[in-house]
Amino acid sequence: MTAEGGEVSGAGAVSLEQALADNATLRRHASSVAHDFNNLLAVISGYTELMLRRLRPDDPMRRNAEAIKRAAEWGAALAQQALAGSRQPPPAPSPMDLNQLVTNVTRVLQPVLGDTIELTTRLAPGLARVSVNAHQIGQVIMNLVVNARDAMPDGGRIVIETANVGQVVMLSVSDTGSGMDDETRARLFEPYFTTKEPGRGTGLGLATVHDIVTQFGGQISVLSDAGSGSTFKIYLPRVDETVAPAGAPGRSAGAQTVLVVDDESEVRDLIREILELQDYVVLEAGDRESAFALAGRHAGAIDLMVVDAGVPPMLADEWVKRVRVTRPAIKVIYVSGYLSDEGSMDAPTLGPLLQKPFTVGAFTKLVRLVLGGTP
Repeated sequence: MTAEGGEVSGAGAVSLEQALADNATLRRHASSVAHDFNNLLAVISGYTELMLRRLRPDDPMRRNAEAIKRAAEWGAALAQQALAGSRQPPPAPSPMDLNQLVTNVTRVLQPVLGDTIELTTRLAPGLARVSVNAHQIGQVIMNLVVNARDAMPDGGRIVIETANVGQVVMLSVSDTGSGMDDETRARLFEPYFTTKEPGRGTGLGLATVHDIVTQFGGQISVLSDAGSGSTFKIYLPRVDETVAPAGAPGRSAGAQTVLVVDDESEVRDLIREILELQDYVVLEAGDRESAFALAGRHAGAIDLMVVDAGVPPMLADEWVKRVRVTRPAIKVIYVSGYLSDEGSMDAPTLGPLLQKPFTVGAFTKLVRLVLGGTP
């Protein structure tokens, strides 16, 4: 008995070691996929934002460009959530206008609903703000609307409403679909529970909706009967914070020079265009050794480096220290498409870390802040 038990324990240890090795391999693969995907989304969302700045408010292409930008932002948020899992905390909530969020989401969703489904909104004027993360509440709305679409294979109507209800803000999504019986309603938010055909749903959509709503201190209720449609009502605590006035545009950078170091030429092109629109002088390098040589031979000042953190990101600090031997005053901003957070053990420490894909506004604000200008 003892010998057999020992053999079983040994086999178990080998299996555990193999499982841990496989898990580490999967994490590395996920991080690599995230890096490539986030670089791609950075280019899409960045150029779309630049396009929006150049389009007139009445330009017929503006609505399409806004839809692309929103889709890229949500794609980045969903990819980050799916690949990072529980290893990363969700982005911090902030006061948000649900009416604006609903408007943005419906612009993206309308084309995927088809011609047989009508999507309308009834947005309460003077709606109080709620403290949430926009990407996650956007995901809630999208999941509910797609769920409603699937309940109406022959077409129908979806209505999204908002209202102030006492000290909470209500967000509801109603449909004229097939509805649910008592048994389905009782299990609605269970993970992996689904009434859809195999291959058409994982059963995680409504479970995710419930988790996100409760995460922000909210509640969700469902009104539905078989054959008479469904109404999901979400109640989120209101906040009384006033919106801070938008800051004045940052000062012109004048002759300040920025060295951009990234192995993706499309990302370098995007960053260069953003910086040049702010009147910075831009130097570029596709790798750190080329950047090191460029920093050594450049005759003028280099005020800032924008450096892809790479893997492992902590080594980026060592490279920056090398550059600072001859340019001690140079400042640095790290950018990364990998799944790493500023403040984590492997994050670089000599400058702030900006996750790809970033918005044009977030990037330019950080550049001005690091260079000592008005954020």
